[in-house]
Amino acid sequence: MVKIFQSPQAYAALNYIHNSHTSKPEKTMLCIIGDCTVDYDGRARSFLDWGERFIILKQDGNLLVHQPTMREPINWQPPGSITEFYVKNNQLIISSRHKKPDEKMKILLRDIQAIVITELKDTAVLKISGMETDVVNQIVESPDCIEEGLRIKQREKQVKSGMIDLYGFDKDHTPVIIEVKRSLATISNVHQLRMYVKDLKQDSEEAKVRGILCAPRIPDMVKYLCKDYELEYQEIDRKVKIPDEWQKRLSDFL
Repeated sequence: MVKIFQSPQAYAALNYIHNSHTSKPEKTMLCIIGDCTVDYDGRARSFLDWGERFIILKQDGNLLVHQPTMREPINWQPPGSITEFYVKNNQLIISSRHKKPDEKMKILLRDIQAIVITELKDTAVLKISGMETDVVNQIVESPDCIEEGLRIKQREKQVKSGMIDLYGFDKDHTPVIIEVKRSLATISNVHQLRMYVKDLKQDSEEAKVRGILCAPRIPDMVKYLCKDYELEYQEIDRKVKIPDEWQKRLSDFL
């Protein structure tokens, strides 16, 4: 369902919103394009003078005010906000209030170009590839990609200086710490891995603990530093599991 009302006067816009949106705000999304001011009082205090903007009131109470440029909204109210509409001095007024923390926003519209009301249904979960967890999962599922006989016993093992990505044992039962990076390994990653190894040795320099830095790309200077600290490194290609819908198929050329 999509309803569009073009160039309404203030009272006509108010009636339209009351009839099509406010009776079921949790089911409908309201979009308004118009010339407006925005007065906000909450985490800070701000006032935005007249300008043509795109206003979105989502089904969870989230209120967004977008300018013609930039990605982020210039003003916004968080989910759970209560929004009301009324007319004063021939202007449509949008008043939004959020509690805990207390935030208020008032939008004055002197010219409305269009109102769009629609019901959207979307239960999909965003799947992101290219994260460190992709590499971690890859190693957990197939430890042999690091070395034969490696056994992963624990993810996110807490030690004094931080959280170890992966902890396990090699084929000789020696403890192994694996620090995983999703792209380019850095010198700071080497120092972090060194601290993890030191923590696990528990002040006994004679204890044998291996530290392996894993990343798709490891610069030479990082490799040299690993060797200086008697640490190891392994370049591992990240496998992206989300199919590439943009990849051309043979049928596209026929």
